[in-house]
Amino acid sequence: MKAAVIVASLITLALGAPSTHPHLKRQNNLQTFTGALGGIEATPIVDSGNPDRPFQVKGDTFVNIGAALQRSCDQQFNACANSANGGNAQLSVSACSQQKDQCDAAGQGASNQATSNANANTGATATANAGATASAASGVSCTKKRRSLKARKPAVRKNKN
Repeated sequence: MKAAVIVASLITLALGAPSTHPHLKRQNNLQTFTGALGGIEATPIVDSGNPDRPFQVKGDTFVNIGAALQRSCDQQFNACANSANGGNAQLSVSACSQQKDQCDAAGQGASNQATSNANANTGATATANAGATASAASGVSCTKKRRSLKARKPAVRKNKN
């Protein structure tokens, strides 16, 4: 039974693991904000193919989605503000700033969702590992603890009368 559980777990991990092959990386845009004043969209966030820094925004890579979303919104704001300052009468820096606030809020929601999912996934692991960690910290296995408790005999008190 244990072997079946272990094999099933390994298969699940293998199939769910991201590919590190450079030709197989995902190119889905993880930036969900769609506002685009003056036709200037937020910079796409794609899979970098690097498992240590999986999020990429215009050649820059990031460890977490929150930082990548922030960079994407910042780049959109900078392009919008540059266009407004360059004479685009349809844009104003204040409108670009409002759009940046909306982009940041959308990114914060996406980042919180990703964090919640990650915490939900690690919560079970942390709970499962708590007993093992306590045993490991004491340097005594659960089996040894049980044996030592069974081997002990209760102390007999003598009356001093």
